[in-house]
Amino acid sequence: MLRIPLVAIFILVVNANDFLSERYRGATLKPISACCDIPEMGDLKPLAECSNPRLPGPCNDVQCVFEKSGFLIDKQTLNKEAYRAHLRQWVEGHKGWEDAVEKAIKDCVDRDLRQYLDSPCKAYDVFTCTGIAMLKKCPKDAWKC
Repeated sequence: MLRIPLVAIFILVVNANDFLSERYRGATLKPISACCDIPEMGDLKPLAECSNPRLPGPCNDVQCVFEKSGFLIDKQTLNKEAYRAHLRQWVEGHKGWEDAVEKAIKDCVDRDLRQYLDSPCKAYDVFTCTGIAMLKKCPKDAWKC
C-alpha cells in the first residue's frame, strides 16, 4: 500500500519544476529580445567560415557573414535584392514568420538606416534592424516570456 503513494510522490518531485514553470510565469526584466525564439537566419557555410575564430567586436562577425553571403556590394552598401531574396527564401522554411519578414524588408531593406555604432557598419545596421522587426512581429508560438 505504501508503494503507490511513494511512486506518486516521486513523480511529483521529479516533475515539479516543469509543472511550476508552466503555471507560473512571473514578471521579468530580461531584454525583450530574449522572449522571442527567432530561428537562425544565416546559411551554415558563411556562419561556419566566420566562426573559426569568431571575429571580435559588434561588427566584424556580422560583416563577415554578410560579405560571404553576398548581402553587401561593398562594405557600406547593402545588396538589397540578395538580402530580400534571402529573407523570402528563409520564410519558406519558417511558416508563421511571414509578417515579421515583410516588416524586416519594409523597415530594413527598403529604407536606408543607421544604428549608430562608434564606427559605421552597414551589416550591423541591417541585421540589428532585422532582429528588431522580427521581434516586433514575433509569432505567438515563438514567444517565450
